[in-house]
Amino acid sequence: MTRRFALRQILARKQSFYKLLASFFVMLILPLVLVLANYFYARGLLQQENINYQNAVLTQAQMSMDERLQTIQLYAIDLSNDTVLNATLSQRQADDSQGNFELWELSRHLQSYSATAGSFCDTTIYSRLYDCMVSGSYVNYRVSQGNLRMPSEEMNRSLLELLQNERSYCQFYLLGDSQGHSQLVMLHSVPLWSSGAASYGTICLRIDGDGLFSTIRDMEELQSGLVCLLDPSGTPAVWAGSEAMLDFVPQVSGQPIQDWHGASYTVSRADSNLKGWSYLSIQPVHRMQSELRVARNLSLLALALVLVVGAGIVYYLTWRNYRPVEHLLAELRRRSVILESPEGTGFNEFRLIEKSVADMQHSMKEVQEALRQEIPRIQESILLQLLKNDVSNYETYRKLLEEVGILFPYPQFRVVLARQVPSESRELSEQALTNIVLRDQLSQLVPGGITYTAVTLDNDSIVWILNGSGARFDQDTQDILGRLQDTMREQYGQLLWLYVSWIDQGLESVPQGYYAVTQTQAQQPGGGIRYLQKEKDVWPMDRSLNSIAAQLQNFIATGDAAQASALLHENLDANLRRRTVELYQAQGYCIGMLNIILEAYRVEDPAVLRVEDASPLQQIFQRRNINELEELLQTLICQLCRYVEENRTSPASQLIQKIQAYMQENYGDVDLTLTCVADQFNLTPNYLSIFFKENAHDTFLNYLTRLRLEEAKRLMRDTRLSITEISERVGYASANSFTRAFKKIEHVTPTQYRESSVHS
Repeated sequence: MTRRFALRQILARKQSFYKLLASFFVMLILPLVLVLANYFYARGLLQQENINYQNAVLTQAQMSMDERLQTIQLYAIDLSNDTVLNATLSQRQADDSQGNFELWELSRHLQSYSATAGSFCDTTIYSRLYDCMVSGSYVNYRVSQGNLRMPSEEMNRSLLELLQNERSYCQFYLLGDSQGHSQLVMLHSVPLWSSGAASYGTICLRIDGDGLFSTIRDMEELQSGLVCLLDPSGTPAVWAGSEAMLDFVPQVSGQPIQDWHGASYTVSRADSNLKGWSYLSIQPVHRMQSELRVARNLSLLALALVLVVGAGIVYYLTWRNYRPVEHLLAELRRRSVILESPEGTGFNEFRLIEKSVADMQHSMKEVQEALRQEIPRIQESILLQLLKNDVSNYETYRKLLEEVGILFPYPQFRVVLARQVPSESRELSEQALTNIVLRDQLSQLVPGGITYTAVTLDNDSIVWILNGSGARFDQDTQDILGRLQDTMREQYGQLLWLYVSWIDQGLESVPQGYYAVTQTQAQQPGGGIRYLQKEKDVWPMDRSLNSIAAQLQNFIATGDAAQASALLHENLDANLRRRTVELYQAQGYCIGMLNIILEAYRVEDPAVLRVEDASPLQQIFQRRNINELEELLQTLICQLCRYVEENRTSPASQLIQKIQAYMQENYGDVDLTLTCVADQFNLTPNYLSIFFKENAHDTFLNYLTRLRLEEAKRLMRDTRLSITEISERVGYASANSFTRAFKKIEHVTPTQYRESSVHS
């Protein structure tokens, strides 16, 4: 009985320990049950998920490829409407030399289309009247005799038969020969038979498979097998991946998983927008399944090891952590028995627990007091991030301010920098005490409709951020600062310099105001209370240059040297001489002014743009003061204006200037074409194309594209318009055509350009 009673006491004492141990084991077992359930559920879905994944990837590739094929068709249709092309092909010249000249002019004209679809195809035009093939780099005669520059005679004959067809409308054909050569081409008759006129030419686009499949090669998911475009007969037209797997294409059946050479492959198909054409993807089936299977097995093994090791650790830690608690309870029981007095003082284990709780509450109060003393320093540290413009997300930052007790409930902000007038006799402790007095005096002067926060910069400087609203905010802040300055002077004998920013909207404007007051204090100390004006006291270089760019360029383009020189002198005087700027800042500003001057008028003689037989840009870095920099720019302006006066009498110069001015005013019109401009000035499109190239030293299309892209870049830098809205404003029919043209010229997408301009 005694032994059984002792065992029962031991079990009773260990009951808490076993409950704690059991709870830990349950926490370990639950993840195991969930993993096993997921394992049995997902084992049968691995293969299907692999098939679905490959189908989704192929669908994405199909959409990208069909978009490019549609781009090629639209390009052919646009080319068939070209006035120069139709004028050349529709009528054969009696004089062979004149005919040859027009064919070579057509070849030069085709070069202007290379930016549209040059990476996808090679553009050639077949002329039935001249029996020749014209491209942007050559003219082949006697095409009917097989001179088509194909890899074999067999392919030459096939292409010649297709060219004779007068009813081709954006048709894709796959040419091949017995030697394994193949070429994908697209044919489009000019004009279409629906117009009722006889066909006198055919547009032949030779598709570049590498360029067409460039995006497919960048997709990592489709690089281990084969992806190809099949013609209606099932023959691969273009492909990306392993050429050895082309032998597997004829053996492909309708099964999603097929074996070839001892390996399993996932076969996916997708229909193309081209009638009868389709896409085929053959990818190793083990590529994803094997990785998932290995990851699953490793996860199960790791979980098993964690369970085994965790069980031992749980038991050990439970026992080790429970032992001190057991000793504590035993000691509490012992003390409650020993210290309990007959008078009923009640000093037992419960009183000890109450005392422990009371000690904990006292410690928490001490922690709260320490935090209360530390909060002002935390607030100032957070506000310094705002002043130094280290805030990236203002919504998150505003929530952080509210969490530390800083509220800005009003929309208007103003930054004030207060600096004690320096004195050699004042010690640091006196300056710090004055800062405390300043804080106290401002808190007494601020009315109910204004909130503020203060940041101590150093022993003699404080920054206040004032927040208010309404028309009275400006006058109220002036009254507060005036009374503060009077109080500090009359009652405490302390003189203050106050630098006050302009009133602006939003928390985002605070860093600019802080920058303005600190720069003013550093460059122009003193002055009592100084109220800064946004446009007058802040020097935004780009805005100063942009404000005079158009006017200065107009003066130079009209040869008005006096007006241009006066405008330059006035601008440099206001933005350089009246400000304290470093030499490198003045040189940078003059480089921007130099760019404006050089863009004012197109000069054929390079000597006009040199000063003292040297580049103006090089000479800017050799000038040592503002006067020398202005003298250099004035000399360049006089040379340019003199050149304009000397060339003003040329009728060709006047006409090209009118044409360029008309294009600058109407480049946003999507219908602005070579034919449209030629009609505006009573010229033929062919003559305008040649005249523009000779006098503007650039093709009509390149000049128009440059106008549109320059305006697009400005809109992306200075506005928040979407890419679609910008493309419409600068004259593109769609955002896709704008993106392709922009990337072709700038080598980056519009979105990448906007992001880089924001960061810079």
